[in-house]
This record gives sequence, structure tokens and C-alpha cells, in this order.
Amino acid sequence: MRTTKQSQRELLRVTREKINPALHSTAAQSITNPIMEATSASTILAYAAFGTELSLDPFITAALDTGKRIAIPAIDWTRKSMVAHQITNLDTDLILGRYDIRVPRAGCPVVEPAQIDVILLPGLAFDRAGNRLGRGAGFYDRYITALKDEGHNPTLIGVCYHAQIVDSVPTEPHDHRVDRVITELGPLDPV
Repeated sequence: MRTTKQSQRELLRVTREKINPALHSTAAQSITNPIMEATSASTILAYAAFGTELSLDPFITAALDTGKRIAIPAIDWTRKSMVAHQITNLDTDLILGRYDIRVPRAGCPVVEPAQIDVILLPGLAFDRAGNRLGRGAGFYDRYITALKDEGHNPTLIGVCYHAQIVDSVPTEPHDHRVDRVITELGPLDPV
């Protein structure tokens, strides 16, 4: 299974890198309303896009403007875990961390996992069954497992370019399915 996932990751990284750069900005704008419509949640764990990931910046700004509480994960590379931190401004609350990934600056308050209503997940690929292929480090899967072990079941929404929707994503028992996927072409509910 590991080899299948690794080979699919390599292929899909190349696929995402080939997405027309002009689409990046328009896609980021076009997902804002579908995400807002998909959830009435008050606390959302979003992500700060890295590399060619579909940016949530326009959504985050709109959500903050409407009073939603937005958290961004900080990665603890030693423990291989994530901690959600509240941000109130993309420009002042995020700094470049390891690998030039934007992370919350010191001083951003921790958001308790039980307070998170929705998690927006990046991925290299999603299939129509809601399976997700991430980068392979398992940070989101471990975070979601810990939430569920404590009896919390946030809505999971995958976010990606439509070109990243594939027929099938290889899965393992620890992988979590998303409840829906949102691309620049609109929402896809898993079948």
C-alpha cells in the first residue's frame, strides 16, 4: 500500500504543479462562497496554503469579516502533531515556519480541539468516495483520530483543484474520509 500511495503522490504532485498559474487566484476566489455555504460553523480549522495548494486566503479573510473563528495548525515536527491556533489577520498572525510553511506566530491563542466544528483539509487528491491522499506525514489523520477518540466529530471538507479529483485513492485503516470536497467548480458530495 505504501508504494501505491507514494507513486500516486509523485504523480499528483506533478499534476498540481502543472495547473495553470492563472487558475490559482481565480480558483481561490471561486471556492469562498461554496465553503461559506457549506457550513454554518463558528470555529473552522483552515490551512495556510503551501506551494501550489489551493489557497484559502480569500475564504479566511471573508470568514474573519463575518465573525467566524479561524484556526490554523502549527506543526510540532518532533511529536508529529498539530496544534490549532486562532488567527484574526492573515498578514500579521502568520509567519514562515519550517519548509516555508505559513504558521501562526507565537502568541496566537490555542483553540481547543473540541471547539472545532469544521476542518478544511488540503490534499494531493480526493476521490468521489471522500478518500483523501495527503502529503504522507499523517498530521491531519492523527489530529482527527484524537478528536474522534474524545467524542468530537467535526465536519471534514477537502479542498482542491478539480484536476486533483481522481477515480480512486488508496487508503489504509488510519485514513479519514471527508464529508465533502470543494473545488473551483463547486462542491462534490461523496458517493
